[in-house]
Amino acid sequence: MSRSGTRSGLYRFMVLLLCLTAIVFIGTELFQVEKCTVIGSQTLDNDVIINMSGIYYGDNIFKVDKRLVKNRIEGSAPFPMVHSVSVRLPDEVVISVEERTPVAVIPYLSSCLVIDVNGFILDIVKEDDQSTLPIVEGIHITRLKKGSLLEVSESDNYRYKILTRILESITEWETGGLIRIINLDNPDEITLLTRDVIQVYLGQAVELDRKMGWLHSEAYTQVLQSDQEGKLDISVPGKAVFHPSPAKEEGLDEENFGEEKGASAEEGTEN
Repeated sequence: MSRSGTRSGLYRFMVLLLCLTAIVFIGTELFQVEKCTVIGSQTLDNDVIINMSGIYYGDNIFKVDKRLVKNRIEGSAPFPMVHSVSVRLPDEVVISVEERTPVAVIPYLSSCLVIDVNGFILDIVKEDDQSTLPIVEGIHITRLKKGSLLEVSESDNYRYKILTRILESITEWETGGLIRIINLDNPDEITLLTRDVIQVYLGQAVELDRKMGWLHSEAYTQVLQSDQEGKLDISVPGKAVFHPSPAKEEGLDEENFGEEKGASAEEGTEN
């Protein structure tokens, strides 16, 4: 036998030996799941997420199907998002998740759809006028399923995109508790109604990061302290003007809050 043939035979033998060794190791208790670690959970109990995963202590760590674990968790209420499923040899599985947070509700027939910032349906509940989440009006749903994204008519695709932008801005500024209604009847003339009965005119869904900041400004505080109902026009980014509702008493002037967020109020009479 030639030297090259001997080397080839030796190589095959080593490969076979390694495979047999791996099979033996896989079948031993050394690589059984003894610990499951959950990263990113806040309100959910870690044991709940582990139960969703379908992983059992004593399972062979090499036989953990990461894709199946991800699908099981994301398909179970309250539908957390799974960023990764990994193993730490010899006996630990690590699951990284992000919880979905309810940010708004959409009335549908006699129920309300509880959605997250992406329009994912977290729950379907009975209609409740006491909801602490903003109520979305002006968007038409064609199909719904708990645990999936909203499906809207083709004509409402633009409204749906605008809705997600608004919800992102509300989440960023943490203004959800201040807003009672988000009205998208006209997507180019978006209006909000705050829980303080102040209409907020957003106009188009542009520069929402600047517009939404007005609800946390000194200007908005001054509007509340005036104890007047009316409309706060923030359609021009960086500028806010308050128009009081018509009152029995004459002489109520609009408040122009200038060009910078939080600027002091300047009184002026609308011509």
